[in-house]
Amino acid sequence: MTAETWVLWIAGVVAFVLVALAMPWAIRGWRALGRSDREISLRKVHQGEIARVGGFVMMVAIGAVAFRGLVGTSELSLVHEWLSRNPLSGALLGAMLCGLVGLYDDLVGARARVKLALQLFAAGIAVFAVGLRWPALAELLGPLAAIEPVITLGFLVAAVNAINLSDGLDGLAGGNTAIGFAVVLAATLLHPQPDLAIGWVSAAALGGVLGFLVHNRHPARVFMGDAGSYFLGFLLPALLLQIAPVPERLAIIDVSLPLLVLALPLLDMGLSIARRAARGQPIFAPDSDHIHHRLLARGFTHGRGVVVLWLTTALFSGLALLNVIGVGGWWTLTGAGAGLLVVVGLLGYHELLRHLPAFTGDRLVLRDRRRAVVELLADLDRLAEETRRKGHVFKDTDDPALARWRELSPSLAPILARIGVPGFELRRGTDTAVKCGDDSRAWGFLSLPLPQGAELRLALVARLPELQPEQLVLLERVVGLLADQAPEHR
Repeated sequence: MTAETWVLWIAGVVAFVLVALAMPWAIRGWRALGRSDREISLRKVHQGEIARVGGFVMMVAIGAVAFRGLVGTSELSLVHEWLSRNPLSGALLGAMLCGLVGLYDDLVGARARVKLALQLFAAGIAVFAVGLRWPALAELLGPLAAIEPVITLGFLVAAVNAINLSDGLDGLAGGNTAIGFAVVLAATLLHPQPDLAIGWVSAAALGGVLGFLVHNRHPARVFMGDAGSYFLGFLLPALLLQIAPVPERLAIIDVSLPLLVLALPLLDMGLSIARRAARGQPIFAPDSDHIHHRLLARGFTHGRGVVVLWLTTALFSGLALLNVIGVGGWWTLTGAGAGLLVVVGLLGYHELLRHLPAFTGDRLVLRDRRRAVVELLADLDRLAEETRRKGHVFKDTDDPALARWRELSPSLAPILARIGVPGFELRRGTDTAVKCGDDSRAWGFLSLPLPQGAELRLALVARLPELQPEQLVLLERVVGLLADQAPEHR
């Protein structure tokens, strides 16, 4: 093996083959362990039980290819001393640590705050102990360059969670990260003095993700899970921080490169935090109002929605690549900013500040809507805590699930009525186990599966597409409560 740019394609091809061929075996192994996707959620856009083992396979394959290329005494390995204190080692180590955090969450489950703390720890190791830096940011900050490591750490953790939040449609997160790794690889190949070590890792990552997409395209046979989104979500921005533009550029232009490539996921995460705060919802709580959800609500098919978001990411990544080769500049940054505003407007996020009818038709301003949501979420949290304390009582009955439903239903009925569900039923087969409220005014019914072969039927006074995000947030919590699932804070 010689240290020439053509060897980078070996990394991509080998990683692609490893992931593509190993994935079916990994899926069977995952199922043999009894792991499955049994989440009861209004946010799910897929059917059936799909293995979340894709991220683990990518971690192993990409890590193995990277390790093989950068160790030993080959000419390629001479450009990078494996596990020494340098930015690339920081990128790989941080990505592996984050991936392991995600794998634990996929297998066992972890609270959002615990995962965030572990992400911060992994990023801290990479930045402060191993030497991962954002050189362009340090140059931009000038006299304040001492705070660059802290900002770098925050950016890396933000990127991890942005990629994780964007993983909502088959192939979406994989395609977006593949485009990002392609930018890193292209920037390496275009540079007069290419950093072959970074090129090798980015090529391996690109090949691994493409191998995963063979099985993750719609309809997906496997998901990357948190292991994959955390691993790729750290590795991609960590490599982007190390891109060196071909001609010397202003520091602000260099700083914009990773931001442009990650513009769409970061925008989605920023909007998520803003709308949850405005509605009184915890910022870690999930909802059904991400960019991909809004595309589906506007009539896009699953496949077309993914393609539109891929093209959007490719557009912003193209602007970044123009800055790399010296064609772009301030006009690319201005165009990117205008493009983000257009995306926000077309998807209707500006309507968050309008006076919209709330819940059962009352016209409430944003402040009052937020107060109403907070109060109802508090009521649901109280019910969850009360039923948790009574868990031993339910276990002593012949039918613990039925006893739990009967205990909850009288308290849930007024909450559901407030959010536009005047009546509901809990069924098992053809038998109605619990019925509350009056469904005579219902426009239609929404049926959702519950554990043990049960079914929840919600009487809606409005069509499902007309439900407001606040209603969907609260319905999500009600369904989780009846399904005896702890709220998933992400």
